Amino acid sequence: MALQTQIPAETRLEDSQAPDLSQSIVAACVAQAYGLTGEWKRLGGEREQNFRLVTADGAAFVVKIAARAETLDGLMFQMRALDHIARVDPDLPVPRVRRTVDGAPTTTIRDETGAEHVLRLLTFLPGTVLFDQLGASARPLSAEDLLTLGAGCGRIARALRGYAGQGAPDAMPWDLQTGVLFSAEIEGALPADVVPLYQTLRPQLETMIETVLPGLRAQVIYNDFHESNVLVTRDKDLRVEGVIDFGDMIHGPLVQDIAVAVASLMHWATDPVFAAQCLVRGYQRHMALEAEDLAVLRQVVLARLLLQVGMVAYRNTVDGWSDPHLDGLQARYIKAIKALHAIDDASFSAGMMPSVVPGAPANTVSAAMATPGLLSRREGVLGKTYTFYNEPLEVVRGHGCYLYDAAGKEYLDCYNNVANLGHCHPYVVDALARQAGTLNTNSRYLHHEIVRLGERLSGTLPPELDTWVFVCTGSEANDLAVRLARAVSGKDGIVVTENSYHGNTSVMAPLSLIDYDRARRPDWVETVPPPNLYRGPYREGANDAGQRYAAHVTGAAEVLAMRGPGMAGLMIDSIFDANGALVPPPDYMPRAYAAARKAGALVIADEVQMGFARSGSHMWGFQAFDVVPDIVTMGKPMGNGHPIAALVTRRDIAARVQAQTGYFNTFGGNTVSAAVGNACLDVLQGEDLQGNAARSGARLLADLRQLADRHPLIGHIQGRGLFLGVELVTDRDSRAPAKLAARWVRERMKDLGVLVSSTGPFGNIIKIRPPLVFSLADAARCVDALDRALTDLPAEMRQTGQ
Repeated sequence: MALQTQIPAETRLEDSQAPDLSQSIVAACVAQAYGLTGEWKRLGGEREQNFRLVTADGAAFVVKIAARAETLDGLMFQMRALDHIARVDPDLPVPRVRRTVDGAPTTTIRDETGAEHVLRLLTFLPGTVLFDQLGASARPLSAEDLLTLGAGCGRIARALRGYAGQGAPDAMPWDLQTGVLFSAEIEGALPADVVPLYQTLRPQLETMIETVLPGLRAQVIYNDFHESNVLVTRDKDLRVEGVIDFGDMIHGPLVQDIAVAVASLMHWATDPVFAAQCLVRGYQRHMALEAEDLAVLRQVVLARLLLQVGMVAYRNTVDGWSDPHLDGLQARYIKAIKALHAIDDASFSAGMMPSVVPGAPANTVSAAMATPGLLSRREGVLGKTYTFYNEPLEVVRGHGCYLYDAAGKEYLDCYNNVANLGHCHPYVVDALARQAGTLNTNSRYLHHEIVRLGERLSGTLPPELDTWVFVCTGSEANDLAVRLARAVSGKDGIVVTENSYHGNTSVMAPLSLIDYDRARRPDWVETVPPPNLYRGPYREGANDAGQRYAAHVTGAAEVLAMRGPGMAGLMIDSIFDANGALVPPPDYMPRAYAAARKAGALVIADEVQMGFARSGSHMWGFQAFDVVPDIVTMGKPMGNGHPIAALVTRRDIAARVQAQTGYFNTFGGNTVSAAVGNACLDVLQGEDLQGNAARSGARLLADLRQLADRHPLIGHIQGRGLFLGVELVTDRDSRAPAKLAARWVRERMKDLGVLVSSTGPFGNIIKIRPPLVFSLADAARCVDALDRALTDLPAEMRQTGQ
């Protein structure tokens, strides 16, 4: 194709600027042609003059007077498109055409100079423009917000599929294929810091637009899904309530449609590249893209961004036209151009493979009555297995930090670290479904997802930890870690802290002393006291507490050596979960690691609880103490509810086991699990959930400390980030544990719609460990429920320990 070399005449100010007719002239025309009168309000517009008309019966319309450059054919192209959408997707919230009293879709009006313009009426859609909502909120768009917006754009594309599009414009300036981007006017108007990038990118983009775009799937596309054309509401979730302004519609490649949305909305998220991935995934819920589309998407987005910057600058400098909204976005556009220029096409489109179920409805579950007899039926199948709470919950649905029971009651989940990113995170669910519908097999075949997952996780760890083994559960990871430690050290003994939990395999059960019968503990297990600065042997205020606690590791190694097994490994948490979210003194970990290594043992960091950013300060809990383990294990949060876990170690350690026996796990690192793991990393980094854990955790801790000032039953508060323990005591001086009160408070908070747990060696610690999407409002609700439960606690329980 021959690309255009100058701005087409219809884009110049004298032809394309919005008319400026008086309200009285417009009102008279509308009264005569449509028989409508009412209250008028002037609205903004780039190429049309717009008014809102509200009639006496409350009906609302947008009155649109077109610029001289707008042809009747072009406007009828828009009107017929809206009629088409009304037929194929009548619930899609877009304007509807209001016809004149004679049944015509438009009429004409003359301005004060006698020039004729096309006038038309569309129904007015109420709601808040997304741009205004973003400006009123300090919160960036989340992955779920972006998926919702992408789905809104995709739904319009699906509704327009099959529309013939008579009258589509041939030279619309916002159509990349007109070549306006490469005009001398645009290049001359670009800001100075963009020109070098433009000159670098121009040959590639020109080739892409001229030779690639014409060969891609095309149809009539909306081509204008941005923050000023989307109407939204938000309570807990962002919802698209309407899409307006169909003036930029063209017949063009489908990839250009989603590229407009990406170029316009990616700036409003913490990570713009991740935002693009979310938008594209959302789009494909309704309109699947092909691999050929995705291969050039980064370039199309870059072209659109450059066009946005260039067109705004051109109109400012040449035409003297200015829009404060667009002017304010120029810096965001330029920042995005630089970000996309810094990566390649493959990195940008990673995780955007075509959806296998375009058009599938969102997963919703209607509230139902609790199932009668379900508990007894469960016991008939599973026996007397463990359930939460005195009256077990039948949970039927999850979303973010919230769970819903069979009767429809909502609960704030302040306990579940399995759903690290929030229950049923749509981005992760999409990744799981897409990969499950493509391929699910074991890791003995070559596949990029498992390699990419290992590479990305390695980037978050010390460089010497570079060799991965993927398994299904944290128990399996810890079991394998013990095998590694024994193979390398030539010894069998393992040291753990008292009241610990590390898994449920035959090897892990004796190391999980929270549940294991101590009388049956094998001679290869030795324990050390956890670093409890509140009620342990060495307490707050003791300058040598870390040293004294760590000295017990040396003692344990000596006991194991004397008994015969010797010490093969120290398995240690970076927060002591089963002991009540204990945080050790700063020097404890370095000293404990050193003591283990002096005994010839390996150090195994169990990161199932504190890994994946829960601390708020670091990706991995051990990193807060400036130590490097020999082996790191991880589990539950890794797949946001999907069973995936892993072990990472040094290459020399892994080689020892591979040389002796090797290891294979059929489901470990399968293609679906690896895709889920990558999606979870996308969300964790893209939504800055580590930062959120720091912010929400700090607020939660501060509010809990204020609560302790009012409730003497709170003896101590401990923890880091979004993992906190509130220790209840009958007396602050004696520190006698209030176990019965903790159980009562746990059950009362459940009644109030907030789920927590009770834990610790005495069962007197309220454990608060919510998903990382936990908001400041969620923190306030949690503390309020705890406040009410402590206030409601019966007097007799305040003095009863057990």
